[in-house]
Amino acid sequence: MQVRLLTQCDTSPAQSLATDQYFLRTVVETRLPILRVYTYPDDVLLLGRYHAADALGQDPGLTITRRLTGGRAFPSGSGFVQFSLIVPHRSFFFSADPHYIAPFQILNRYVRGVLHGLKTGRVDVFYPGQDFLTVQRLPIGWHSFVTEGSGAVLYEGGVFVQRDMSLLPHLLDRVDPQGTLPCQLFMPDQVHNLDKVLGRSLVPDQVVRLLRNGFTQQFGLECLNQDLSQNERAAILGKQEQSDLVPNRGPLLSNLPYAAIGQTPLGELQVRFSLTSERTIEMIRFLGDFIANPAGIQALERNLEGCPLEKAALWQVIDQTFLEPDSYLIGAGKLADLPGLLLNASPVPPIE
Repeated sequence: MQVRLLTQCDTSPAQSLATDQYFLRTVVETRLPILRVYTYPDDVLLLGRYHAADALGQDPGLTITRRLTGGRAFPSGSGFVQFSLIVPHRSFFFSADPHYIAPFQILNRYVRGVLHGLKTGRVDVFYPGQDFLTVQRLPIGWHSFVTEGSGAVLYEGGVFVQRDMSLLPHLLDRVDPQGTLPCQLFMPDQVHNLDKVLGRSLVPDQVVRLLRNGFTQQFGLECLNQDLSQNERAAILGKQEQSDLVPNRGPLLSNLPYAAIGQTPLGELQVRFSLTSERTIEMIRFLGDFIANPAGIQALERNLEGCPLEKAALWQVIDQTFLEPDSYLIGAGKLADLPGLLLNASPVPPIE
């Protein structure tokens, strides 16, 4: 089996998103997995797919971009190396049956390539679960994933090379002084980066080799170094010019007067909704640090519209929605706790 390797130094977040979108669309037909290892210049704030970002400010030296994958916010840019692996279906390296592995197994299976690569570079890295990669129980990288309706999967993440997770609060302070986005505070002694662990400075090309070797050796792949063709560049540029690669979930929030926030394994889960005069849900949005397939979240929100604000009715809708084998909600706590979260919602105070 082959994998195509693309290495992109100092690409823009918009180009990166468009590239992943393009290959998510084409990989089902080509059946050729894409491994892309890349860097961003300057400072970048990576939001998860389900964060509301309409209240964020601007900083001329900071690029804010929304990922295709869900999960918490991460720092990126100079001092970080990112990767994305795109495959035709979630079980591609393990079975011809797309449903051979369940959605909740994707991170555990695909992280093995990252772990193997870093370990060959004498980085004693582990995956303790959820979205962090750790050395000595301290974060040194992150990962997440998303599945398309076609079955195609994007598994992506980042490695902290010269800088690390302790940068995140400083980036958020520049564009979110009111603290609207959830953020776990990490002090410098609570995080790692590769330079600190190895006691020497790495250049991006060295990290690229580690990740390339990790995925090819772990999954028995032949690596094809193949740059983008002229037609691919044109198609990606066309996607890059679109403004809705990752839809913003924020603009409707002013019309959703009820809110509740729950603490979850990845950070926070926020729910915003409006009610009819009969106390049924009129419109609802789930926001925060969770990982989910877009179609599943859209179905959940659509199915809850018209549902009475009663525990049994809410649970029936939630349970039925996630019985679909391709739907998942990871890092948001137990599904059975969602009705209680909605029932504990309270009116949002008006903005003065």
